[in-house]
Amino acid sequence: MSSSGTQTTHQSTAERLTQAGLRDTRQREAVYDALAAARSHPTADELHELLAHQQPDRPVSLATVYNTLEAFCRVGLAQKLPGRQGSTRYDIPRNQHLHLKDRLTGDITDVPDHLSQAILSRLSPKDLARIEHDLGFRIERIELNLVGQAD
Repeated sequence: MSSSGTQTTHQSTAERLTQAGLRDTRQREAVYDALAAARSHPTADELHELLAHQQPDRPVSLATVYNTLEAFCRVGLAQKLPGRQGSTRYDIPRNQHLHLKDRLTGDITDVPDHLSQAILSRLSPKDLARIEHDLGFRIERIELNLVGQAD
């Protein structure tokens, strides 16, 4: 990767943090970038381990990873996904998509965008509006998990 590509990524992460009202720090950028690159919906511990391998000379403490993920969730830069046995997994909210959750392992995988959109596009706006009206609840995004196990 060219240095200009790294710089662009660095700038966009810094902008995201600032726009969300968070102070831009090296640790927050590292956690955000690692989470954004991970498609495995890691736990905080897994993310900490990943960061330790990626940046052995610039460690980020486990407490910092946990605190940073909580701050990201508070401002909408990350979301929590329930994992196995009470563990929490994290995801960067991108476009609306579906997740596959393995009920045995707790692993969570994104359903490919074209398949997610095929299902989500079938949700009736009229039904969603009725839910909002009848329950007095404004729907901000749809999260749908498909739970089962791999063959």
